[in-house]
Amino acid sequence: MEPTRLQRIRNFQSEDWYPALIVRPLTILVMLVIADWKFLTPNRLTTLANVLKFIGAYLILDPSHWILAVVFLQLGILFDHLDGTMARYRGTFTKFGSFYDKVSDMVTWTLIVFAAGWQAYRGTGEAYYILLAAGSVIALNLRGYMKWLAHAEKERLRWLEAKQDPDKVIAQRVAPFRVPLPPSRTPRDWLVWFGKQVLGVLKFEEMDLWFWLGLALVIDRLPWAIWMFAVTQIPLMTGVLLYRFWDIAKLDDQIRKLGG
Repeated sequence: MEPTRLQRIRNFQSEDWYPALIVRPLTILVMLVIADWKFLTPNRLTTLANVLKFIGAYLILDPSHWILAVVFLQLGILFDHLDGTMARYRGTFTKFGSFYDKVSDMVTWTLIVFAAGWQAYRGTGEAYYILLAAGSVIALNLRGYMKWLAHAEKERLRWLEAKQDPDKVIAQRVAPFRVPLPPSRTPRDWLVWFGKQVLGVLKFEEMDLWFWLGLALVIDRLPWAIWMFAVTQIPLMTGVLLYRFWDIAKLDDQIRKLGG
């Protein structure tokens, strides 16, 4: 059975609570309207998201415009979700688009947090807010860097495993990419899923930070957000660093067992 249009639009399941409960539902609603507008391409949506985020970062520097900054930042994260959703919906995946999206996320968030740290310093006279902002950004970016570095380091293991059944691996590598259909849930399944997302509020994952920054701007507590970013992201990065060391050490053992 061919997937329905709504199933094709619901082509990604967010794991962080803020996008799962707020941004993804809004993305789906917007996609129902714009999904087939030919002049809107995934890369153009990424560019539009970047423009909105840059404007939001600039507006952070003026406390009288903080509500407007929140609007632009949240629109930016919405369009950031739309680009990948549209690419999967249309089946127009490109390496350039993937690279452009990931680099844009890193650059825009870095600029936004530095703007927030600078404004916290201007508002309090405490220069350490700049250091806290820098530390949180570096920690978050290092987590992403370690993830993709570990993926690259495992390439040799994947080839050694492929020697056992090369035909199967080649078939898997060249097979067309298929977007998995969204899960079918009962009302009870939805309730359990919702509860798990709510419990994830205190995980402080990357996409959730957009909510906390917006909240801090709305209630005029920007320094609180800078502290939150630092005290959550630096320990998380430390934990990931230790895990990656263990994971790569295990990788060496796996490679040796396969004669690599």
